[in-house]
Amino acid sequence: MYNESGVITTTLERLRAIEMPGFVTEVEVIVVDDCSTDDTAGLAEKIRLSFPGTKLLRLPVNVGKGAAVAAGAREANGDTIIVQDADLELNPTDILPLLQRMHNQNLDLVSGTRFGSGSKYPAHAIAAATLNRLLSAIAAKATGRRITDLTCGYKLFRKELFDKLDLREERFGFETELMFRALGVATTSFTEEPVSYSPRKRSEGKKVGIADGLGIAAKVLKFSLAGKNWISALTLTLLIAFMTGTMLSEKHWREEQRIIEHDAISYYAWLPATFIYHDLSLSFSDNYQGPHKFIVWPERSPTGRYVIKTSMGLSILWTPFFLAGHVTAIISGADAGGYSPPYKFFLLVSALFFLATGLVCLRRILLQDASDTITAMVLAAFVIGTNLYWYTLYQGTMSHVYSFALISAFIWYSIKWHTNGERKAWPAMRLGLLIGMITLIRPTNIIIVLFFLFFGITPSGSLRQRGREMIADYRLLALMTLAALLVWTPQMIYWREMTGQWLYFSYGSNERFFFGNPAIIKGLFSWRKGLFIYTPLMVFAFVGIFFLWRRSSPHALPVTIFVPLNIYIIFSWWCWWYGGGFGQRAFIDSYALMAVATASLLSAGIGTVRKWIRYPVMAAFLLFACLGVFYNVQYYHGAIHWDSMTREAYFDSFGRIKPSERFTQLLDEPDYERAREGLDR
Repeated sequence: MYNESGVITTTLERLRAIEMPGFVTEVEVIVVDDCSTDDTAGLAEKIRLSFPGTKLLRLPVNVGKGAAVAAGAREANGDTIIVQDADLELNPTDILPLLQRMHNQNLDLVSGTRFGSGSKYPAHAIAAATLNRLLSAIAAKATGRRITDLTCGYKLFRKELFDKLDLREERFGFETELMFRALGVATTSFTEEPVSYSPRKRSEGKKVGIADGLGIAAKVLKFSLAGKNWISALTLTLLIAFMTGTMLSEKHWREEQRIIEHDAISYYAWLPATFIYHDLSLSFSDNYQGPHKFIVWPERSPTGRYVIKTSMGLSILWTPFFLAGHVTAIISGADAGGYSPPYKFFLLVSALFFLATGLVCLRRILLQDASDTITAMVLAAFVIGTNLYWYTLYQGTMSHVYSFALISAFIWYSIKWHTNGERKAWPAMRLGLLIGMITLIRPTNIIIVLFFLFFGITPSGSLRQRGREMIADYRLLALMTLAALLVWTPQMIYWREMTGQWLYFSYGSNERFFFGNPAIIKGLFSWRKGLFIYTPLMVFAFVGIFFLWRRSSPHALPVTIFVPLNIYIIFSWWCWWYGGGFGQRAFIDSYALMAVATASLLSAGIGTVRKWIRYPVMAAFLLFACLGVFYNVQYYHGAIHWDSMTREAYFDSFGRIKPSERFTQLLDEPDYERAREGLDR
């Protein structure tokens, strides 16, 4: 109680007048005065002398309701505690039904409710009632218990339960904390009991105001989200909202030569050829005179027939989005030939969808080893601080965001396979279907299977044990392989029909890998397209591999094997800079693994008690992420060239958003013909 001289005498007299039921053997009344400045304590002392078994505890400073209740509870000798506010807003006689309910059902906690049968919430307190209802609904959802009145002051609980909870709220958040912490223990038995309520007005001495109500609301959100990894969840939501808003604000999908451009022309050709022109042989394309246009870069097979250069993986993923665009084009009166704005718009929607899918999986992966905060930091950095941003919003029809999503999903389901005992038919088929789609988009990504094979093998683990597991699961692994082959079956049938071969390298003899002469140094450090130059966050990823081992992470071995092998394959391609584009785009596919390593370094750096390590690590991470953001802006405005950057051009644009007048003079266009011969390595 605090400054309740007007009612304290009445309150104590009514408490002592209650005739307790027979199962109550002893009653102890503890009056806690929270350093009142009026005569409250003096009046309570007079009453105490009149009623044996009453204690008066006077606090030297005002600490708030929560701290006062805790102080009184610590002084209690009984096994059951009930809280009675001195203000008489709650009728002391309602103690009896709470006691009866606890006794009859052997409960740990009984809370009053002002919304139950026979109870009444006065009309003048409608605003408070509405807020209380909302907060109670949130609490019910978070705890999985039926709660109708979270903030009711009447709380009857076992002292044993109270001693276990370690309550820390000192003011009006006490009831909220008590409910969340008590109901967070699965074994806590709980119910509510209707009570009457006669709230005072401010003029009558009411102390709980708007600020207290907002504070309680904040506590409800705090406790509801505790343990829910809400920071990373909120970050993920905001990232998707930001990317969606940016896409909608950009109108490049309306432009004639955008979206279905460059490699996307070939990735996409399967869809209009199938659904609109009904001819995958492309025989119609040479002399097509129809009302629509058809764009494709066909290759000639040994049989003389046309063959679409790229595999059909992306078109399979795009199918529902293509059909949505087709229907929209028909309804809106736009050209329904496959290349008008409605089709392009839904292709970008597909990029956002798969970005969200990949990020959801990546968040789950990161939370296995990293904190909620670090997970949020890594998600944000990899979305807006790398070229993943560009290849989602502006060139979302390239393959990378889709491969990123599928590989992230494959990693997540591989983790579940090894850790959650999901060694069953459907999980095996799911992994097989993912492998099939990953490789049908980009066959070299088959090496992601290494993650499945080596996840969880640590210095303390056993490679031999993993071998025994694989042998024991041979039926499931066979099912996984069949599911992957099932995805490839339409592609193989197409190649057989067009080329006479079940497996066909459609890129021709002038595009190949130079496995004996990979351009690794140029690929990592060159001013033209160096991975570490234009995606500086990869420095964190590479260093982070070391910390995966230091922390005995189950990711350590597969990441250590995958990363150098991936580098070797990517930079063995004849065009090691991968034509026109922003940064080393081929690495986007495996950003999930790079994010895991980055999170490991951050966890080690930020988690250390040594400030001289923690702050530089944090500063470097923010610097690299911000630099990546700035690179995206520069590339948008042309201050970074798509394939001709030099050291001089880089430093000429450094710090600029737009290129200088002499920028183009500093560029050095690569010699594609020499590259095809393996001479520019």
